[in-house]
Parts: sequence; structure tokens; C-alpha cells
Amino acid sequence: MSPLDCSRQALLINDHKRITYRFFVTTDNPLAIDLFFEKDTFRLVIPNGAPRPDWARLANNRCPNCPMAEDCDYCPAALGIAQFLPLFENRVSHEKTVVEVETPQRTIVSKTTFQSGMASLIGLVCATSGCPLTKFLRPMARFHTPFADEQETLFRSFSSWLLMSYVQRQLAGGEGPITLEGLKRNYLELSTMNSCLAERLRKGVKRDAALNAVIILDLFAQIAPDNIDGGFEDILEAFRVEGGSLTH
Repeated sequence: MSPLDCSRQALLINDHKRITYRFFVTTDNPLAIDLFFEKDTFRLVIPNGAPRPDWARLANNRCPNCPMAEDCDYCPAALGIAQFLPLFENRVSHEKTVVEVETPQRTIVSKTTFQSGMASLIGLVCATSGCPLTKFLRPMARFHTPFADEQETLFRSFSSWLLMSYVQRQLAGGEGPITLEGLKRNYLELSTMNSCLAERLRKGVKRDAALNAVIILDLFAQIAPDNIDGGFEDILEAFRVEGGSLTH
């Protein structure tokens, strides 16, 4: 690394929050990805010299529900993923790996697969990329919890949305019901975005780990509306205590 690159790296570390992903595989050095985020907005920082491949251009497989202006050159989510995608272009979904995620608060280690580790990484990048369709996920991204299963994801997502809605209402001095309907709409929009993102990634990889990671994220996006409409069947047991009753 040149002295100039070292200086830029030091500025990023000092001025931004950092989350590091390390993928360990047998006999290999870890694949390390350092992500930096603005301290106030927690938006992902894209370095000036980061890759900008053609598949990341906004006009390439643009989401039909994309609200970004026509003069934007790149899809924010795709541009974020392009920073590290070349490291995984030959990785197979079910290849075993140990993933270490270092956040400012803690370090989490998991024995998992590349598709699972990449789903967590891509989910974090998309939520913080500046994409208008994923911005609703950024409050959760501030307290990033990798490798969450379906129930934990629903619990955190519903809780975050309801708390945000309550705080916004209190600050505005308003009244009225707080519901999950807005969150449901956001997840439906997100599912459309995931489909287009997968098509973009097909042009940037040779194997399927990254593609299946997006499929995993889309499954999470689909179960949220289903649970809102279906009586919260996947999350209900999290509130049960002795005797089968719900906590209150």
C-alpha cells in the first residue's frame, strides 16, 4: 500500500465507523472486507477509487420501482457490492467457511457457508448503500447483527419499525394508530429490488454464492408481509411464556 493509500485509509478509520468481514477457508488467507460508514447517517462510504463496473450502472437491469433520478449513473446497492464482489466470483454457495464479523461493539464468529456469510454482508451493504428502497433498514444496520435467522430478523424488523413510528409520532405531537402497513409496503418493494439485483450480479460472478445470498435475503423480504397478513405465525412463539400465554 502506498503512503497516499495509507493516509486515505487512516482518514477513513478516524472519521467513520467500520465493520470488517473476514472469510476463512482451508489453507487460504482470510478474504477481508472493510466497510466504512458515515457516523451521523450510517451511510456506506464508497471510496473514490472503488470499482465501477458496467453491471452496476443504474440503467443496467434498473428496478421497475426505482425512484432515483435519471441522471444518476450508478445503482447505489450494486456499487457497494462491486467493492468486494471480485473476491467471491468463484465461490460456490455451500462451500464451508468461518466468518468473523468485527463491529465497534463486538466480534461475532460463525461456522457457516459462503452463501450465508455473503447474505449477511450483502444485506448490510444494501441497507446502508443509499438506495431509497432499502433506507428503511438502516436503523437496524446501525446495530448490525449478522447471521440472523428468519424469526430474529422479523423480531428486529418489526420492533425497529414500531419504535421508529412511535418516536416520529411523539416528536410530531400527533395521534393515531401505529401499524406495520408501511413496513409491509417497503418489503414488497424490496422484493422487487432483490430480483433485479440478482440479475445484475449474474454479470459479475462465475459461480453462485453471491446469487444465492440475494435469494436468501429475498426470502426474508417475502416472509415479513406474509407474517403481517397471517397473524405473525413465525414470530408468535418468541412471546410465549409458561402456560402458553403471551408476555405483556
